[in-house]
Amino acid sequence: MEQEITLRDVANYLDNVGIQFLATIGLDGKPKVRPMQYMVLEDGKLWFCTNSKKEVYAELQANPCIELCGCKLEKNEMQTPWIRFSAEVMFEERQDIRDAIIEKSAIVNALYKNMRDNPIFKVFYLKNIDGWMTNLGHVKGLENSNEFAKPIHFKF
Repeated sequence: MEQEITLRDVANYLDNVGIQFLATIGLDGKPKVRPMQYMVLEDGKLWFCTNSKKEVYAELQANPCIELCGCKLEKNEMQTPWIRFSAEVMFEERQDIRDAIIEKSAIVNALYKNMRDNPIFKVFYLKNIDGWMTNLGHVKGLENSNEFAKPIHFKF
C-alpha cells in the first residue's frame, strides 16, 4: 500500500529542513535559485514571505511558477530524506499571516517587528503543489533495499 503524504507532513518536513531552495524564472529568462524558508501552514496553505523590493518578488509577479527543493543531510547519507515540488505562487494581503510569520521567524521578526503593516512585506502561498518526497538512498544505480523509503508522490 502506498503511503500518503499530507500537507501537514510537507509543512513539518520543511520546518525540519529549515532552509529550502526556491527556483524561479529570472527577468532575464534564465533560472534563478535562492535560499527560502517556509513560514507557516494556515488555512490549508503553505505560506512564505518576501520583500517587494527584491528581485524574487518581480520574478514571481512576472511568472508565478516555482520549484522548491530541500533536504537536511543525515549522518547516514543514504537515509537523508529530500523533497521537491512545483507550485504556483499566489500573493495575498493577510495581516494575520504577516503576524504569524513575524512571531515564528527570528530574522523576519528582526526586520519587521516594528513595521508589521509595511507594504514592502509581502506574503504568498502555494497552490497546485505537485511533488515527491524520498531519500538519497533511492536513486538509480543503487541496489534496492527495503531500508530505503520509496518515492512518494503528493499533490495539493
